[in-house]
Order: sequence, then C-alpha cells, then structure tokens
Amino acid sequence: MSRGGHMRIGSKTSLLFLACCLVSALASAQSQPSEWDRIYRVLTSPRCLNCHTSTDYPRQGDDRHVHKFGVLRGQDGNGVPGAMCAACHGAINNAAAGIPGGKGWHLAPLSMSWEQRPGVAMTSAQLCFMLKDPARNGKRDLNALLEHNSHEPLVNWAWQPGAHPNGEPRQPPPMPHDAFVEVFRQWVAKDGPCPAQ
Repeated sequence: MSRGGHMRIGSKTSLLFLACCLVSALASAQSQPSEWDRIYRVLTSPRCLNCHTSTDYPRQGDDRHVHKFGVLRGQDGNGVPGAMCAACHGAINNAAAGIPGGKGWHLAPLSMSWEQRPGVAMTSAQLCFMLKDPARNGKRDLNALLEHNSHEPLVNWAWQPGAHPNGEPRQPPPMPHDAFVEVFRQWVAKDGPCPAQ
C-alpha cells in the first residue's frame, strides 16, 4: 500500500476515533445531573422543606409529618405566645431530648415557601424561578443566595441535624454541605440557569 493510502486510512481512523470520543463525552454530559438538579434535591429534602412550608405550621421528621403539639407559625415565623419556637428549640441540638436546635430557630416566611401545596414540593422549574425572585427570596441576588447557603446557621444546621428522641439520626440532605456550596457556586457562575417550565 502506498504512503498516501496509509495516510487516508490513518486519517479516517483518527476521525472515527474523535467522533466516538465526542459522542461518548456528550452522552456522559447528558447523563450527569446539572448543578440545579443537584441543588433541587437538597432544597427538597426534609431538612429544608420542613421549614419552607406553605402552611401556618411547620413539619417535622424525615417523613415530614405535621409538627406535634399543634405548633403554629405565628406572625413572624417564631411561633405564637405560649408556644414560641425558642421555648423548645435552643441554639444547639438537645441530644438528651432529641429536640433539634440552631441559632435563631424559626420558620421561613410564607413568601419563601417551597411547596406548591401543603406537603408537596414545588417542581424543579417552579422552585428555581422562585428562588431567584428577590421579591420572594429575602431580596437576595444570586451571590447573596450563595452567601446565605454557605453561612446561615439554620442552613448549616441541616447537615448537623442531631437525632430523633429515639436516638435514630436525622437524615441530612443528600450531599455534604461543602459539596452543596460548591455546586451552588458553579450554578451562580452560570447565572443560575433554570429548567424549562
């Protein structure tokens, strides 16, 4: 075979190899969850949704049941007279009683509800657009949301939720906090893309 024939075969083989690599890379990229998909899984975990309710009461537990003892939100999310959140929830988890605690324990405002109806999380697109809306997120831009998710004590509590009264550990969100912050940072760097509605 002539040298030109070897070159043509080599070129075709190289092109075929590159095409296979490109197809493989595209398939791999499509199978990887986006930053927002990973964020959504965290935000819709019980640790987050239990306090981002659309109701006048919090939820509790990994099964998201209505808070025991008829606890109510109150006007400012701190409970009602005679049943304020801080009456039971201190600045740290109470291991002896199995009562969770964190600095400034309270419910998120109703404007920051992440439920489309009681007990049902918003869709991925709904939550993404809501989270980016300063009128509904505490007047935060994307960088302020990153800061909030990095350092807010109650956000951080979700990854150190203590144990139930029976001693069984509460489940933290589905990825470590430092990984969540990094994924959130990557999402912010891309200007917070949301899935189609």
